[in-house]
Amino acid sequence: ALFNRVESVKISGVEVKLSKLEEKFKETNLQLVELEEENSRLNSLYTTFDPDAPKEALEKVRQELKVLAGNMDDSSPILDVLRSGADPEDIFAAAEILRTNRDFSMFDPLIASIDRIASDPKLEGLRYQTVWSLASAAHRIILAAVKHSDDPKLTTAQLEAARSALTKLGSNPHVQLDRPDSPKQGIRGPVGYALNWIEIGLEKRLKAK
Repeated sequence: ALFNRVESVKISGVEVKLSKLEEKFKETNLQLVELEEENSRLNSLYTTFDPDAPKEALEKVRQELKVLAGNMDDSSPILDVLRSGADPEDIFAAAEILRTNRDFSMFDPLIASIDRIASDPKLEGLRYQTVWSLASAAHRIILAAVKHSDDPKLTTAQLEAARSALTKLGSNPHVQLDRPDSPKQGIRGPVGYALNWIEIGLEKRLKAK
């Protein structure tokens, strides 16, 4: 109603056209709506499941996510999920999708997510299986970037950031409790494999200069 009655107003001696303010408000509201839609996109792509279910019960979900990843041409919904505060269900789904499609464009946010989670004594409350999937996704992307190329598709800075984050994850006291009888069967398995390929990648980057 205000916009319909008053054409302009002076703020600190400066005249402001209310029609311009109205356009700005509409633009901001549209951005908020788009963000809300973006946040819910990944969740709408798969069937709801219990991320705390036993590993065997999650196998069917993993297969469904593998099929989804193969048909996914836009990884942007994963970006918000890799940030702090996402539901464990979405984080597990994002990790499994990245394990399959090995999207290089998602590598930096994936490593930032791993670094953040590794900094938390309790891994932000995530179960070992989910963190294992995140570490495995990093390992698979690094492997794809390094193994068959003399000039790795990840930069030296990216490899060094990954080395720092994964070393932190492997040293996390809570991670140390995952499969102490057979560490390679737990989170430290993909962490160790990834770190080995990071060193190979860094050597290749030096030779490629």
